[in-house]
Amino acid sequence: MASDAFPHNPRERLYDPDPATRRMAVAAIAREPLPEDREFFEETLFSSDTATALLAHLGLRALAPPPASLDQTWRETFAESVELLVQRASSGPVQLRVAALQALAFAPEGLTVALVDRVLQSLTDAATVETGLWREAPTLPLVQVRRSLDLPEGFALLLSALPLGKERIQLLRRELGRKESHRLLPVLIALQLMPVPELTDQVLACVRSGEPRVAIEAARALLACGGKKVYLMILSLLKETVDPRKKAGLLPLAAQTGRREVWQVLLSHLRHSSPIVRRAAVVAVASFPGLATDKTAALAPLLKDKEAGVACEAARFLWQLGSMEALTLLEDHFRRGDPHQRAVAAELLGELPAETAAPILIEEFGKERHGDVIRQIILSLRRLLPQLAPSSGLCDRLLPVLRRLLGSTDPFNRSQAAVLAGILGAPAEDLLLSAIEKPEHPHVLASLLAGLGRIGHGRLLVLARFHDHPDPRVRANLMTALLSAGPGAIPYLTTALKDPSPRVGAAAAHSLFMLGQVEVVAVLNRMLLVPSPVSVLAACHALGRLLRVQVATLPSDHPLALTLGRRARTKVAADPVDGPALLRAPELPRVFEELALARGDREKTAWVLENHLKANPASPALRRMLASVWAVQGKAEPALSLLETCLRDHPGVLADLLDAYRLSLMVGDLPRAEAYGQRVQGMYRRILDACLDLCQNLRGRGTEAMLERLHSLSSPSMNIYAAMIQLKALQGDTETVLELLTEILLARPANGVVAQKLANLLPESLGDLRQALFTYVQSLPVAPASAGDA
Repeated sequence: MASDAFPHNPRERLYDPDPATRRMAVAAIAREPLPEDREFFEETLFSSDTATALLAHLGLRALAPPPASLDQTWRETFAESVELLVQRASSGPVQLRVAALQALAFAPEGLTVALVDRVLQSLTDAATVETGLWREAPTLPLVQVRRSLDLPEGFALLLSALPLGKERIQLLRRELGRKESHRLLPVLIALQLMPVPELTDQVLACVRSGEPRVAIEAARALLACGGKKVYLMILSLLKETVDPRKKAGLLPLAAQTGRREVWQVLLSHLRHSSPIVRRAAVVAVASFPGLATDKTAALAPLLKDKEAGVACEAARFLWQLGSMEALTLLEDHFRRGDPHQRAVAAELLGELPAETAAPILIEEFGKERHGDVIRQIILSLRRLLPQLAPSSGLCDRLLPVLRRLLGSTDPFNRSQAAVLAGILGAPAEDLLLSAIEKPEHPHVLASLLAGLGRIGHGRLLVLARFHDHPDPRVRANLMTALLSAGPGAIPYLTTALKDPSPRVGAAAAHSLFMLGQVEVVAVLNRMLLVPSPVSVLAACHALGRLLRVQVATLPSDHPLALTLGRRARTKVAADPVDGPALLRAPELPRVFEELALARGDREKTAWVLENHLKANPASPALRRMLASVWAVQGKAEPALSLLETCLRDHPGVLADLLDAYRLSLMVGDLPRAEAYGQRVQGMYRRILDACLDLCQNLRGRGTEAMLERLHSLSSPSMNIYAAMIQLKALQGDTETVLELLTEILLARPANGVVAQKLANLLPESLGDLRQALFTYVQSLPVAPASAGDA
């Protein structure tokens, strides 16, 4: 069924012009993540699009699951918060329920069907109430991106976060049987993100709904669940419907099928009487997997369309196809059109590369007087500026314009210029610092602090003087900015917990938590119990950001990681050894049983490991063994790429560094080999010195011989492992011996002697793995002589 899934090649659809297709592409990647997707997930985790952020959250948890003890500590930290969020999501004003749902979707223990069903029972006709500005977190600046997140989409987040299984399917099937649109929409949206092929027939019954939104969401869910089987149905729906809104929603879906008969249908809709349909047809033609020359010929006449939205949309794609005339048209609409044309052109300039569009937009920012156009210019610039590299020459061109705007007589312009400078990053830091020294309007000062916080300006003396500012907006943004000042800001943040403004207290609690003060979660829990809507909303948004944090991806020296790790160690200090963390994965017994059937055959061994890695892409043990097998097969490049993902998660494994150095030489990457060589030399020297110190401190037979052996191991090699194991065994450190044997076995899976020793030492809690290892050892045709010879 994988080849039948929609969308095809999801990684190529991440920047598709259709937002729904982009989201389904992210969902497809999150369901079957690869190690190289981790960077994308980390960038998307705190996206303002909560659904996309949730998918990134799920993908990261699959790729980098936290250790069991750390995960348990994380769950216990937020246990009360989750229960309070459930209560807030089940009753009260729509705005507060949506905020609670956005946070609840990231619940650390994962959502259960019973819990989601409990929340779903509260879904009423209030789902259709417009949520307005409450959709956004209460932060400056005042101009916010409008998000279409209402109660149905909020409940869809919960349904998407449910673990796949029969109970989830039964719940979705029950909800699909209802006729009310506010009960159908959450299920249809959730099925787009986490499709269930078994429900295709029930979704099919919804696509002819008289309500345009239900019909469109059902069509998207149908395509996600049904794949190729429903392509003709999508095309049939597009041809038979007369509602322009339905046609506009179906056109991008039809284009994604890539069928040849769809092309002529798309071309016919370019001449439709409705501007909404023509604009959707432009997007559909641009995303159709066809020849660029055909697309150019189809879209060029649309540059003369009387509707600005259609003409500018066509110009956007034609510019990407190489038409210089298209950019001229966009600039003409932007500079000389009526307010509607200027706003549309500003919106679509935001879809072009930053190097092209940012100078055009920012030059007009200070001159524009129409509110709708100004708003769209700002939103487009916020989308473009993060794309600029700090070292690019364009930053130098933009700084004088921002300096001029910061000197404007209009506080609004100064405030927005401060926000844009913060997005631009480090090149604009001096600009913000000079502006913050002047007496300013509270809006502007709050934006200046937000900009410095985004840059990561950590000068406590510069920031802390605003801690008693009379305006709560300034104090709230200061609390966020103080996070970059590190532990020195804790006294100011602790004092702010008692601030009369809920926004200030919630922002201070968020920063304190990220600095390792995890007990402040109790402050946010109390805010959820306060009857004030502002207090509840501030707490929901703060918890929503904290629950997105992926502890396993934090640097080892991060204050939060250190605090949670200390708590986890304290909790399990008295527990018996449960075996090496790398061997606790539940799939490993089955893996070694199947490897035993391969009987040492390299091709069969690689096939077994590759198939299991597809099902468990986050497993470091599987990745390490497969990298070793590929290296033996001569597949140096893929082996090195896979090995580097292991080093990213566990950078202190000597065996992995030695192999990475060797593979870098094999592929001819000398700079990479030199870098790994330096890391190997440094780590090996530290290990050897530690072994010498330990050997000198030990007393008993064999220590003198061990000292002589250690002195002979001056050059980095795997032989040091035998010495480490012997020394730790003499010291009685069974846990470290198990860790060292595990590192050798994963680096040399065919080493039967090591596998035998490891199986003999495994604790009872890993009995299944121990038995599987015994079976595996017996199946190996030849066993190396010793661990050190591996």
